Amino acid sequence: MRNLLPIIIFLLALTGKAQDKECLNFKVGKFKYTNPDYSDLITIRKDTLQIDYYPNFGWELTSKINWLNDCKYEMIYIAVNDSKLDLLIGTKFVIEIMEINNNKILCRTVSEGLTVEQEMIKIE
Repeated sequence: MRNLLPIIIFLLALTGKAQDKECLNFKVGKFKYTNPDYSDLITIRKDTLQIDYYPNFGWELTSKINWLNDCKYEMIYIAVNDSKLDLLIGTKFVIEIMEINNNKILCRTVSEGLTVEQEMIKIE
């Protein structure tokens, strides 16, 4: 049993590195959410910039992205196109990709003590 421990640790390390490499595929792209409450939300991410479109409301929210590691980033709203959303400017979120399944990712989002898990689909 003692001989298995180093092998298990090695395999876990390899799995973590593979997950990190897969996360790189989600730094850039066009995404939709699987949650019906956000079915109209389209997110376009370009490494350090993200734009969230809500076509049903005509809203566009722009965020600065700071990647903390390959699977975790900090997002801060920097611009909105509707004055009703101005209070969001400066709001910070920390998002971590928890699971990857083909073109779907499960993300954990933390902001101001609130934690939410959501699934996103990369559509482009």
